[in-house]
Amino acid sequence: MKILKLTFTRDKSEESGAATIMVVTVVMAVLVTISIALARTNLIHFQSVETLKNSRFVYYLAESGIEDTLLQLEDNINYSGNPAGESTPIGTYYSNVDALGNDYTLTSWVIESNIRREVSLNITLYYEIAEVTTKATYMADFFWISGEDARIRGDVWTNDDFEVVENGVVEGNLAAGGKGSMAVNWVWDGVMGGNPALAGGQVIDNPDTPETDGNINAADAVKVSGSTAYVEGNVISDSYVWEIFGGTIDGEVFQYAGQTWEPIPVPNFDFNEYKSQAVQKGTYFSNANSFLTYLSSIDDGDERRLLEDLYYVDNGALKIPAGSPIYLDGLLVVEDNLYIYSEWYQTAQDGLPAIVGGKGVEIANKFNFWSWNYDYAGSVRINGIVFAEKDVSMFRTFSNEDIIVNGAVWAGDDVFIMEHTFINYDLDPLNVIGFDFVSGISDLQKNYWREII
Repeated sequence: MKILKLTFTRDKSEESGAATIMVVTVVMAVLVTISIALARTNLIHFQSVETLKNSRFVYYLAESGIEDTLLQLEDNINYSGNPAGESTPIGTYYSNVDALGNDYTLTSWVIESNIRREVSLNITLYYEIAEVTTKATYMADFFWISGEDARIRGDVWTNDDFEVVENGVVEGNLAAGGKGSMAVNWVWDGVMGGNPALAGGQVIDNPDTPETDGNINAADAVKVSGSTAYVEGNVISDSYVWEIFGGTIDGEVFQYAGQTWEPIPVPNFDFNEYKSQAVQKGTYFSNANSFLTYLSSIDDGDERRLLEDLYYVDNGALKIPAGSPIYLDGLLVVEDNLYIYSEWYQTAQDGLPAIVGGKGVEIANKFNFWSWNYDYAGSVRINGIVFAEKDVSMFRTFSNEDIIVNGAVWAGDDVFIMEHTFINYDLDPLNVIGFDFVSGISDLQKNYWREII
């Protein structure tokens, strides 16, 4: 039998090719691994740079919130920040203000990818306050208060002299810094020699302040006359002080004190600025009659409601008659005399005064010559400053109507406060605008920054 023998021979060229493929595969794998590593490294570096850029961007946005808060504080010392958020073209920041005395902590933050990044600034503010803004009632000339339910709660300043007469009450300190034509200041019952049946004028403590008030300080002489005339605090005069016909001074008396007096200047209201604003708003009236026509057009039988926050009346005395109650949340400027004989409800806005008269302001009952008496006018409620470049007079003759001003009354000439009129000082002296005096931040000291990125 013949046997077939098979012999296999390995081709060396095949071995060499396989080895080459294996080497190439390994090299490619290594190169791919290196490429991936380099790409990952570059990505991480890029992300780090972007994160740093975003962090800087967020910081600058938060810092702009601090700068805006500082600007807001200059206009309103009671500004508390904007925790609801302020949207800008580049994002939204949030802010908060914490105050302790003159020290303020301002915080602004931005929320990015659910992470809060904030900037905080601690500052000390120093204030400059115009003296007139501390007075419930101010006048450059004579001051008179008398009559049933005539009362001022807050400090009173006159550059001239004063009379606090029958039933008139000042709850606060009363200063008279001028040498008036009368050369004497009176707290009395209005009857020379006194009349025990009458209630005399009073200067007493203000129950709303922790200090002891009810003091009188005057350049001219002071007379407290009549058994019901009363001064609770001290009386200081550069002339003499008399308690006569039973008048009483509970505090100490200092005569011929030799003080130096500087008159408080009359505030200067910026008429042109607010005339321009009224023109832009469409609430400028060229004369008093056109404004009265407008009031008639908005009278629905129940009320006359002025919807804008500024009305400016030029040319001619404005006499507002009795009728439907008038409502205004804003400022009324009248370049001439203003007479309000109507029921009136008004609240000033944003630190501006409530009423400005280029001449005088009278809030009263209109005298009726036919009945030889006064017409009923209704109550008046004004929250804000009433200012006139000339006189201010306020009175209501009926017991079921009254005038209440929560703010201040200032006048370039005389002030007369009479029956059923109450002036209650209620001002933020650092937030009064529209006048030429400076009241606000006089200096700012930055203490430290704190950044959380």
